[in-house]
Amino acid sequence: MKRVFILTGWCCAIVVAGACAPAFAADDFAQRFALQLEDGAAYYSVTLPAAVYAASQRGDLGDVRVFNGAGEPVPYSLDAPREPSRTPPTLRPARWFPLPPAAARSSGAPLGVTIAGDGSLRATSAPPSRAQHDTDLIDVGRMPRTSRVSALLVHLRDDNYQGRVSVEASDDLRHWQPAGDAQLLKVSYNGSTLSQDRIELAGTPARYLRLHWLDGAPYVDSMDMEMQAVAVEPAQRADRAWREGIVAHAGPKPGEYFFSTGGPYPVDRLRLNLPQPNTVAPAVVYSRAGLETPWREVAGAMLFRLHNGAVEQSNPSLELTPDTDRQWRVVVDTRNGGLGSGTLTIAAGWRQATLTFVARGAAPFTLAVGNAATASSAVSRSDLLMGASAVPATAHLGDALSAAQAASAQAASHDPDAMRRYGLWAALLLAVGSLGAIAWRLARRAQAPAGSAGSAGSAGSAGSAGSAGSAVSAGSAGSAGIAPGGAPGGSAGTEAASAAAKPPGGGGVPGQGGNG
Repeated sequence: MKRVFILTGWCCAIVVAGACAPAFAADDFAQRFALQLEDGAAYYSVTLPAAVYAASQRGDLGDVRVFNGAGEPVPYSLDAPREPSRTPPTLRPARWFPLPPAAARSSGAPLGVTIAGDGSLRATSAPPSRAQHDTDLIDVGRMPRTSRVSALLVHLRDDNYQGRVSVEASDDLRHWQPAGDAQLLKVSYNGSTLSQDRIELAGTPARYLRLHWLDGAPYVDSMDMEMQAVAVEPAQRADRAWREGIVAHAGPKPGEYFFSTGGPYPVDRLRLNLPQPNTVAPAVVYSRAGLETPWREVAGAMLFRLHNGAVEQSNPSLELTPDTDRQWRVVVDTRNGGLGSGTLTIAAGWRQATLTFVARGAAPFTLAVGNAATASSAVSRSDLLMGASAVPATAHLGDALSAAQAASAQAASHDPDAMRRYGLWAALLLAVGSLGAIAWRLARRAQAPAGSAGSAGSAGSAGSAGSAGSAVSAGSAGSAGIAPGGAPGGSAGTEAASAAAKPPGGGGVPGQGGNG
């Protein structure tokens, strides 16, 4: 019987697990987002915003899923943006010509400069004085199609300079377009020099560059052009998203600050905003995935925030290898006062991943995320598209669904499986009823032989009890006599019982013949 009940329990557990498994698979996600699709496309792509990263419980976004209206997961691929493979840049000296303000605004070749037949520039007069100098013209020269000027390095002669500069590009000295801007800095303190001399350019191919000094022109010692090879195949690029206003909390040690990004963002830029102006301090940045892992160094930088009249300049963003760690630590050198009082704030930037999925089944489609126990089921983009030439349509991710909306979506997604669940429950009840009937029949069969043996035993026991009762009664009667002298008449009682058992004619018992 015990084995029968154990078997019944296992059957019940298996059937219940089979009935409830689809609901568990679709319901164990912390957050859901509605997907808005265009009709008719087979494939869709959506860029994952910061809210999806914040809800994810895995560092690789392995807990992201896309469900159709029936609650079924659909195939998908997850692709992180790839930066172009960059070869080390090469430096080439730049030829520049200082211009007065009037010459910079003229069309064609500016005053004091002539253009040769090959497009090169030549100076025809002495450079203007510093008071009249606010523009520099650079002749980039002939450039191969496989190279671009990615940056300008301006080496200043001044020991102390702080100012803004904007850059324009042109091929004919008449039509100009913005190419970049920066803040240049050179400050000497305690025998060391803090310098920021790089101007990042947009990479637009152009023959000429024009620099406008917005806060007065510095004494330029030399300029270098940073040449970067252009990739043959265009790389997949995505706009960089930023999470601003992250507050760093002071640690137990001086100069130690801790902050959390709040999600597995693949951070590749980190901007540290100092609380007080006119601050200069070296710092080292560390990160780790959790409390049980050690800190690892990811970057070192000179942090500064300098204020000079209307110009304020801060340290540029730190460039990092994509880092999905949540916990960060900044250690600042406090020998010169550290960061002073106030709050250190951080901005973290990353390039957003793209999710591509197959629109299998009926709408509505939802994106679910937030289950640490779920492993990634993404396939490669090439395997997902299977050579399809069509470009995936763009899907739009709506706001996060509330608890009530998510419950409604889940209930709607479970309706197509209702008949299957009803069938499973019916099978469960049938199995339990069958097992109960079998147990009842086995119990009846076990009780039948036991009842027959019990009846025979009862009859034998009754006969034995009757004989024993007669003997006991006779013994009791004999035992009732008292022997002379007050001793119990046990022997006399025994003899009387024996005489009573003898047949007639066998002799009488003394003292009893007169009564016969």
